[in-house]
Amino acid sequence: MALVALHLAGGIPTDVPAYRNGLQFLIRSQREDGSWLIKSRSKPFQTYFESGFPHVPDQFIAAAGSAWAVAALVLACPAA
Repeated sequence: MALVALHLAGGIPTDVPAYRNGLQFLIRSQREDGSWLIKSRSKPFQTYFESGFPHVPDQFIAAAGSAWAVAALVLACPAA
């Protein structure tokens, strides 16, 4: 989320070292299944149900975090 905000709202180019370092972190922390594990820090307030996304108890925050990670990576791709 931070990389996307820095680029879109802050105007930081995706080729500066700070952005590239963030991309390297994302690439290193990506799981084999293509997702990113983000641990939930909130207390559960609704009944758990299986969505099919990995990281069972953390699947909803991990899905959102994975989407932000993909967005940051896509922004750094060259235009087609």
